[in-house]
Amino acid sequence: MATMDTTAPGGRYVGPVDAAVDEGRRDDTSVPWIRVRMRGGNVEVSGQLNAQFGHRIPSAAHSVADGIFAGWEWDGQRLVVSNDRYGFFPIFWCRLLGGGIGVSPSLVALIEQGAPTGLDVEALSVFLRLGYFVGEDTPFTAIKTVPPNAIFEWENGKLICQGRYPPSRRPTVLSRDDAIDTYIDLFARAMARRTPAGRFAVPISGGRDSRHILLELHRTGFVPTACISVIDNPPDPNEDPRIAAILCKELGFTFATVDQRLSIFAAQARKNVETHFCALSHGWYLALADALNGRFEYTYDGIAGDVLSQSKFLTPRLDEAFRSRNLDSIYDALQDKRASTWPGTSKLLGGELKPALDAVVARLRLIRELGRHLDQPNPVASFILWNRTRREIALAPYALLKGVSHVYAPFLDHALFDFLATIPSHMVMDHRFHDDTIARAYPKFAHIPYVDNNAAFPDDSRERARFLSEAARAFLLKRPSRLMRNVGPRIRMLTALLSRGHLNPWLSPLLVYLDQVEFIAHGPFRSGARPIAKSSDGGKRGM
Repeated sequence: MATMDTTAPGGRYVGPVDAAVDEGRRDDTSVPWIRVRMRGGNVEVSGQLNAQFGHRIPSAAHSVADGIFAGWEWDGQRLVVSNDRYGFFPIFWCRLLGGGIGVSPSLVALIEQGAPTGLDVEALSVFLRLGYFVGEDTPFTAIKTVPPNAIFEWENGKLICQGRYPPSRRPTVLSRDDAIDTYIDLFARAMARRTPAGRFAVPISGGRDSRHILLELHRTGFVPTACISVIDNPPDPNEDPRIAAILCKELGFTFATVDQRLSIFAAQARKNVETHFCALSHGWYLALADALNGRFEYTYDGIAGDVLSQSKFLTPRLDEAFRSRNLDSIYDALQDKRASTWPGTSKLLGGELKPALDAVVARLRLIRELGRHLDQPNPVASFILWNRTRREIALAPYALLKGVSHVYAPFLDHALFDFLATIPSHMVMDHRFHDDTIARAYPKFAHIPYVDNNAAFPDDSRERARFLSEAARAFLLKRPSRLMRNVGPRIRMLTALLSRGHLNPWLSPLLVYLDQVEFIAHGPFRSGARPIAKSSDGGKRGM
């Protein structure tokens, strides 16, 4: 099993941002943005007048192109922002303090251009409970993500911004067997519309989505330059690399593993900035991003495959709650997935975020989002896809993979999506639908196992001790936080230091996120000051 060197940079934590220093946006000036406003009856425009991101695939059957993309065009009078049908490519907009609007794929770039930084406590109350934002929310009230398939036009000081979510659908009338055959055919067609024309790598896990992609590439004769899997830090049992190695050996494909090169603390600091403070997860993904960026022209991501055909989120209780249309029951059922983490999170919140502890605040925001999903054939899948998948999961391939020109998402092919969205929840409730589809399509490889969800967790005391040590160096001597309770976390840090590593009390990585958000909202960053941080070459430079 080969190991790929990711050459990830080092650096120490200073404020948010270090994250935007050594380990975040490597070149601030390269982040595109545009600002338009009226001044004395005239239009002022600054920034990059035209910008396009992602990839488009022509679609004769739809008004919007296939593919995952976003961008804007200024024609001298009007600014038009466009994005993909699903809004999976992250792009943000805001009304600026000096008037007018700003648009950028970087939330931080908008703040640099004058976006207000008042915190959206209601949005954050949902984010901290579920792990993702809903709708178009971000941590900041004034900054929103552009909605899916947007109608977004600014002209003469007037803005139209409307999302176009798919309408309610009728459930398919196909039998389960016929639905599987249709899935096989439509997926093959989706992959045929996404063939690589250069060096390409396939990230491979021990699950279904990436396996489906890899097996179809094998069937059609496309050989990846490399198949890559990530070795995560403990307590991850690292079942993904083990199963991926077995699969690639059977297919005769080159397989490489990528080690984690950053500490958990450093990965959190960098990840928060690169995901625009809209994801609690993805720290592990940075190692993969460093392995792919600038080295491959094409890659594939299995995003949405699980939620559409075999979602771990789909449970009888949650499905029943959605079908009851009882919004309070839905809210309660959605909490189940993160019930074990909320007590620790709640003990950390204070200051300006203390109102986020009130469940009523989160409930009111979430209820406003739920309505558009209740009439879908699989309402749970609809809610998860348009919120968790779009707002959190999509940030891994479409925010972190900046150096790969084509990140194909075959499960979001228009025709395939339109079919999978009609599958009723009862057809996939047994969590076997995707398994059975893959086994029928590629029977020669049906014996290869998937990850063992009961695999033992290795000891993570060393990583916990390192995280506590780095957190102590960053926070113990800092002034009290305006967003966090200060006593509990500092006592834990001090206890760990005094024990000389014998005690490693739990400390949530969320404190890194909250500190960075506070720095952006209230720190020197607002006045344009730049913290000084060590660069990877040992020198110093401004953020």
